Amino acid sequence: MKPKVKTWLKQLNEGVIKSKTTRIIFEIHKHTYKGKGYTTIEELRKELNMAHQTLTAIVSSIQDEGLIVTYGEVVNEQGSAFQQIRYARPEERDDLVRARRIDKLSQWIKRGQEEFNDLLPYSMIQELNNLTI
Repeated sequence: MKPKVKTWLKQLNEGVIKSKTTRIIFEIHKHTYKGKGYTTIEELRKELNMAHQTLTAIVSSIQDEGLIVTYGEVVNEQGSAFQQIRYARPEERDDLVRARRIDKLSQWIKRGQEEFNDLLPYSMIQELNNLTI
């Protein structure tokens, strides 16, 4: 576990909220265990009075570290869909980190192919298309 994750968890366990990241983790934890079992970006944005871009960037970072799980969708009154977010159980974290890294690698390969397809040899395109991660 990375030092920053240990710091976030220590702050969470001690109830000492020193950063936006820990504040977000605290809110997700609270919704998971004392609320309806999940929250959404929209709910967090309203509760924390935080800009959408700031919030999603921090949530992405927390997700990279395996502390939260995103799944399913909730549709609000306006018809907008938001992924459900819940706090991850400790035994899930390693698998979540690996799955997230694989997903990011797959997206990176796809973007690279789309942008540089004309520069890649055909054999490399074929190899990338057949790559299983």
